[in-house]
Amino acid sequence: MSVWVDHKLCQGSELCIELAGSVFATDEEYVSYVKLAQKDQPADCEARTVEVTDEQAESVRQAAFECPSKCINII
Repeated sequence: MSVWVDHKLCQGSELCIELAGSVFATDEEYVSYVKLAQKDQPADCEARTVEVTDEQAESVRQAAFECPSKCINII
């Protein structure tokens, strides 16, 4: 499963971090992004889709479902 965040839609609620903090983080403007594997850095714009582990999948699904701005995309 892969995930990416549409930065233009993010409202900065940080609910994704509460539910899946190992996958998501926010920048200084509270816009969410997907962390790169094993690094607390945003994925670059061209490769913004990041694979999540089986252990992370359920929390990522929950974050996508509960996100108020619906900016979390699962592929």
